[in-house]
Amino acid sequence: MMSRKGRGKALVAQELMAHIPDLVLHASKKVKTLPVVQHLEGVLMFLDISGFTALCEEFNKRNLGVDALTKSLNDYLGHIEDAILKRDGDIIEFAGDAVLVVWQSNEDTAREAVAKAVRCARQIQKQCHNWKTDVGVLLGVKVAISHGPISVSFVGNANSQHFSTSGQAVEDANSTEKLCEKGSIVLNSEAWKLCPEKKGVITDKLDDDHYKIMALKKSWAEKELYRDDTKLKKKKSTTSKTLSREPPVRSFSVKAAQKVNMRPYIATPVLRKVDENQPLEYLCEMREVSILFINLHLESGYEHLHSLQNVFDRVEASVLQFQGLINKIFEFDKGTSFLVLFGLPGFKHEDEISHALQCAAQIRKNVNALVEVKQVSIGVTTGKVFCGVVGHPERHEYTVIGPKVNMAARLMMNYPSMVSCDSHTKRHSKFDGNYFKELPEVSLKGVADTGKIYEYQEISGSQTFRITESKYPMLGYVEDFLECINMIEVVIAKRLSSKPTPKFIILEGDSGVGKTRFLRALMDVSLKNSMRVVCTQSSIGTMTTPYHTICSLLTEILRLGNITQAQEKERHLQDRFRNTHLMKYLSLLNNLLGIQLPANPAVRDLKTEDRSQALHSLLGQVVRETRKKSEVGTLIAIDDAHYIDSDSWTYLKDLVGDTTLIAFIVGPQSRDKWSEDVQKIMADPQTRKAQLKGLDPSCMEPLLCQLLEVARVPRELTNMLTAHLKGRLNPSWVKQCVFNLLHHNQLEIVTRGRRPECVVTPGVRLMELQIPDSLRGCMIAFIDRLPEVERVAVKIASIIGTAFTDEDLCHLMHHTSPDKVRKTIGELLSAGVLMFENGLIRFQSLTLQETAYTLLVEKLRRKLHERYALYLERKYLEVDKIRKKKKSKQQKSKTGSKKSGNFGNQQ
Repeated sequence: MMSRKGRGKALVAQELMAHIPDLVLHASKKVKTLPVVQHLEGVLMFLDISGFTALCEEFNKRNLGVDALTKSLNDYLGHIEDAILKRDGDIIEFAGDAVLVVWQSNEDTAREAVAKAVRCARQIQKQCHNWKTDVGVLLGVKVAISHGPISVSFVGNANSQHFSTSGQAVEDANSTEKLCEKGSIVLNSEAWKLCPEKKGVITDKLDDDHYKIMALKKSWAEKELYRDDTKLKKKKSTTSKTLSREPPVRSFSVKAAQKVNMRPYIATPVLRKVDENQPLEYLCEMREVSILFINLHLESGYEHLHSLQNVFDRVEASVLQFQGLINKIFEFDKGTSFLVLFGLPGFKHEDEISHALQCAAQIRKNVNALVEVKQVSIGVTTGKVFCGVVGHPERHEYTVIGPKVNMAARLMMNYPSMVSCDSHTKRHSKFDGNYFKELPEVSLKGVADTGKIYEYQEISGSQTFRITESKYPMLGYVEDFLECINMIEVVIAKRLSSKPTPKFIILEGDSGVGKTRFLRALMDVSLKNSMRVVCTQSSIGTMTTPYHTICSLLTEILRLGNITQAQEKERHLQDRFRNTHLMKYLSLLNNLLGIQLPANPAVRDLKTEDRSQALHSLLGQVVRETRKKSEVGTLIAIDDAHYIDSDSWTYLKDLVGDTTLIAFIVGPQSRDKWSEDVQKIMADPQTRKAQLKGLDPSCMEPLLCQLLEVARVPRELTNMLTAHLKGRLNPSWVKQCVFNLLHHNQLEIVTRGRRPECVVTPGVRLMELQIPDSLRGCMIAFIDRLPEVERVAVKIASIIGTAFTDEDLCHLMHHTSPDKVRKTIGELLSAGVLMFENGLIRFQSLTLQETAYTLLVEKLRRKLHERYALYLERKYLEVDKIRKKKKSKQQKSKTGSKKSGNFGNQQ
């Protein structure tokens, strides 16, 4: 693959600078530390596009695809932004249906800046008022123009930096926009004062502070903008230019941009594509994401800049913890707002909806704790949106567009001081109903069907975690399971053996392959053999809480789960250990359990290092001492152990012993983040690792019978699922698929005699059905976890079909070197994504291939199909030529032989 250096710094800089305003690029050369604010004077133009929500909904309703929507959007925005860029406007913020533009000015240039803004606004209205789209929806724009002081605040850190605009000009633009109607241009009094030759501008005075422009006299435009027009004539139109050519309409040069560190301002998905030399069009796709719109009111008595930085620090900490991404910070429309996204390319996760809600609750709690914050309101929605680069070729941004984005913004404004969410988010969050409270219905502007709205509330207090018992035997993984049972038997028989006992069982695998079911089966075997079982679960929400997991385990081991008061816990422990040698050491547990037992002199006089060693020793003894006489050992089961806090890992090894075994589950993406303590556990010879890769296809029928709780399933169903899910079966994917079919009445459960059966609904042909979205979500998460080049390779390979050669893929991935492509194929074979069969490379799963195909927008699919078709045409024409040439040689050879034979006969 060609490196960034090989492509040239200028091209990389040009790709990056298109995502950043000139104002920010100029300021970035001077910014050394954050936060910092830049104060300037200027003319501000606030454009609000109307009809955009209706356009998205109409395209959705007609199922016209993302390409058609993107084309309509970029056709409209392209005209608007082209007019702005040609008149030296700097697009500083772009938020889907709102654009903020600035013309910096001083006392000498203010009049000219106002004239440019007015001329620009007038051209936009002439070209874009009542713009009729392909689906008949009319788009329009209203324009507010103000003049005054503007503050640009820069906040963030070395890795992530954002900017926002505020100040009197922004406030005036907001208030002016409220007086605008579709197709109108309104100036505030400061802008109107600076407007030159007022006789040439026909206005309607709305009040003492606002003027609506009705028309411009030709003489005014020619006189005041003659120099500007002359300059424009020298510039060529840029609407059709590509990113590979230097933009002539930006005031900031590519050469200067190479000296600026632009990366912290640009979204991670964009950076990954640029770094891998992949076209940005690969980012354009329709995918389900969760959207957080956060709105907050800041107290005026505090310095705004530092208040914004404090808020950013807390928001970013939570967003990183829950694996989301801050997309934008706004201060020009609804006060101070953050747009946070979950599920973008490279950030997809099966639990992203739960993560989004937990993140929202944590942000609200942490940001509310700041004295400078009066109120925090968060709207959360989930749905399919367009993700991609939108705007002008020379000034665009990576964003998300769709009705669900608008709905999240409406929720945060209409349900203040809470975390509100839509019904889709609630239904797919994996939280039970106790976490949600139905809210009164409110009419949301621009949202046709709101559905039920809920408040998400985290449940406080101690909650005991349990892995649900299963009614049916575990399927598959026989060899791994027998080995783990043998380990349990060794622990039980320790009293009769001097062999070293196992310490840890680690279950690894992708989400949904059956890790939790495997752990439950181990718990059942342990209970049947008179072992005590202690169970807990870690979560991403507690990952940064010191000692959370070890505290949860101690609470279960000491049977303190139903005791909430610290004094009651103290009495319980004193009664339990009163006559044991551990009594004098119990005060070592004070910090872990939140209690205040008096310290024994023997403990009080210990040095820090000795105290730590004593605590480590105490934990193992507590496990042994709290076991009932009838219990022969202890199994500690931990679900989602990849979320265990780092402090707890240091104590886990102290819990194991001759009769104690720990079994825990780790997810697919955790290995590269393991601490030294985890790596020691993994490398311990007394640790058994079970890699669960899914069930054998022969388990499909019994798996379906278990999931549906029926005695029989139709062969058509097993055939359809087996066709889509080739290779190892992921039980979670099968479950989501079959329950989706039930939900849409494509399957039915009937009772024949005493035995329930599953049947296909009359008139339904399962083999003709599309893959359900829930199954696609799992597949998208799997694709997103792949490294960038592998992810692109999977998408491009999906164009070819279910089977292909390495030569085919090398041709389509022409931006990447053949050696890199072949290495990538090897990685995908190792990961189980692809397989070799009959001399071809094949997708292990038809569903994966189809899902990867749908992630490509239609325009890109068409382009790749054309490239592949031309490649096949050339390839087989050459083969045909070679065949014909070979045949011709053979014929000539035969002819020559005949002549030679005839000559011989004549002789």
